[in-house]
Amino acid sequence: MTDAALATPGTTVPGGLRRRSARRGPQRFRADIQALRAIAVLLVVVYHLRPNRLPGGYIGVDVFFVISGFLITSHLVRDAARTGRVRLGAFWAARARRILPASLVAIGATVAVTSWFAPVTAFADLAKQALASIFYVENWVLAGDAVDYSAAENDATPFQHFWSLSVEEQFYLFWPLIVFAALWIVARRKGAADGHDGRRLRLVLLVMFGAVVLASFAYSVYAVSQGQVDAYFVTTTRVWELGAGGLLAVIGVRRLPRGVRALLVYAGLAAIAVSAFTLTSESPFPGLAALPVILGTVAVIVGGTAGQDAPAPVPPSWDRWDPWTRASRLRAVQWIGDRSYSLYLWHFPVIIIWTMMADRTVDYLDIIAMSVVSVVLAHFSYEFIEQPVRRASYFSSSTPRTLIAGLVAMVLVAGTTFAYPVMTARAAGGGDWDALAQQASALPRTGAAAVLRAGDVPTFTTADAAVTPSPLLAGSDRNAIFSDAECVAGQRDAVTPECTAGDPSADPSVVLVGDSHARMYSTALAELAERDDWHLRTYLHNACPFNPVPREIEVQKESVCTAPNEVVMNELLASRPDLVVTTWSSSAAMVDDGAEGAPGAAGFAEYWNRLEDAGIQVLVIRDTPRMSVDVPDCVAQNYDDPDECAVPREKGLRGEAVFADATRMAPRASVADFTDRLCTAKVCKAVVGNVVAFTDRHHLSDTFVRTLKPELAAALTSALAAG
Repeated sequence: MTDAALATPGTTVPGGLRRRSARRGPQRFRADIQALRAIAVLLVVVYHLRPNRLPGGYIGVDVFFVISGFLITSHLVRDAARTGRVRLGAFWAARARRILPASLVAIGATVAVTSWFAPVTAFADLAKQALASIFYVENWVLAGDAVDYSAAENDATPFQHFWSLSVEEQFYLFWPLIVFAALWIVARRKGAADGHDGRRLRLVLLVMFGAVVLASFAYSVYAVSQGQVDAYFVTTTRVWELGAGGLLAVIGVRRLPRGVRALLVYAGLAAIAVSAFTLTSESPFPGLAALPVILGTVAVIVGGTAGQDAPAPVPPSWDRWDPWTRASRLRAVQWIGDRSYSLYLWHFPVIIIWTMMADRTVDYLDIIAMSVVSVVLAHFSYEFIEQPVRRASYFSSSTPRTLIAGLVAMVLVAGTTFAYPVMTARAAGGGDWDALAQQASALPRTGAAAVLRAGDVPTFTTADAAVTPSPLLAGSDRNAIFSDAECVAGQRDAVTPECTAGDPSADPSVVLVGDSHARMYSTALAELAERDDWHLRTYLHNACPFNPVPREIEVQKESVCTAPNEVVMNELLASRPDLVVTTWSSSAAMVDDGAEGAPGAAGFAEYWNRLEDAGIQVLVIRDTPRMSVDVPDCVAQNYDDPDECAVPREKGLRGEAVFADATRMAPRASVADFTDRLCTAKVCKAVVGNVVAFTDRHHLSDTFVRTLKPELAAALTSALAAG
């Protein structure tokens, strides 16, 4: 998203555009690269506004990476070849003047707005990501969250787009060190007097940069092929994209024939466009899928070198018929290209905060408004923050002054994140939610146990409001025992892993299989296995109900559920456990294959009947209600009256036709229904017996499911006895 000066030595800028270097005379401006930056930022913005319209628009980031690598390396190599040294401090100071002012203002403003309008339950994650963005390690924080089941399902924060800026800044830290090392190698081979020989330097850099690019590309392909969920964010899978631009800068291309240049430009633009429209958020990326984007961007840059290296401006006749040359010089295109960094900085916070405050599905008027606000903020950021600081002689005249000021500014903006704990305390109204949670957890009966005692569904069993866990922790109160990525497959994983609890030699043997709604019962079942001395195995695959019928989302691409489901079924038939426990999210729409009943019902029944025919008992747990709001957020806002978060029973229990039809077609399967532990005749509650029952809109909390253990144990016993 950032860039070096988009200029190369020359005289007059084609099309009347003129840029001057701060240090040296007039330079020729690469209008085509500026246009490419405009395309890149618009791809990203449109993708974030309407991902269904441009499903692969995120590749705009990859276009930025190549441009940044090319421009930064061009300056480094040119200066190193001319002077025989790399001024690391001056380089990093120039980057700080270019990058920090606008980004720190954007982060500070986002902290200020979100501390007032974001849900209090999001504050911890917001603080973590704000700090990570300030110090440019956001990509590693998101990589860690990607492999953390609970964190992976968190809503996007307005700082999330800083992952790509973090990759770039980390690149800027080590890339000039390679140039420094290359100069040292050249100096040792030729002697200090002529150690900055440009040709030798480029040859050494070609080898060193090439090694980095090849290693990073190979690792990117490997990580993506292995389904590593953090592969999208980590620097090691992305350096090759910036390095590709760096290699281009070292190799250089001069005076290509006009027809070759045109072929490169339009082939490159076509590769970018095809990727933007054909890739989706489900595509394995980066890896091989990023190669057309990277090569396409390289081709466009190479194809535009005529104006850079030719001794005279591009002939007017070329302008008259070449659409790319003409379009790239349009004032609107250059205006967007100038402001592309600020537009990238501001558009994502605007989208996230606008959506958060709207608290509804945004429509086209919202999209227009978000676009206008983003562009206005980008313009003001460019005119009054980016350019003034960049041109300020007070900083440009002193490298130490710039670096010290940048560090101080980062620390000061980091201090603004203290607003989050302050606002958390304010939201608690002076109460200690952690202490109240301990008080609630010490009650004789909570959750389902309180329902059994009261014969109703009481919100509180005490006169005073007290809930457990604290609303600030409720979002992560799930899957305590099988929380490692090794025990749960991601939606796109090709294999469903097996994990165990209890004594492997004990009897009976119970298997829990299904999607994240089956996983809700894993902690309580593991504790029962340890307590009652039986063996539990799990086959858990997020977003994959245990069904031979594919989900609707699989129709347009290779199936991600049916193949691993069949492998699990074969394993169950071979190992012959005593009991299989399963459930699934009722919102998982299945393909209508024309079979009897609601779509998917016959598939569930087929699997259950196959197990029963093999002498394996089946226990089906009816799915949980689906709430209208994020429960921890709502409880935090309505701590004294969490019934404000309840949903009408008929609304919460939608999508039950599949369950009814499947159980009818597989009558030997046992059924456990815990609906009345959450719902009255009229509503389904968010807090039951002082326990926050949900971690989001539809996943039960571990704390609540633990209160169901007596009923779970009874259901298991009954199902086993049915055989």
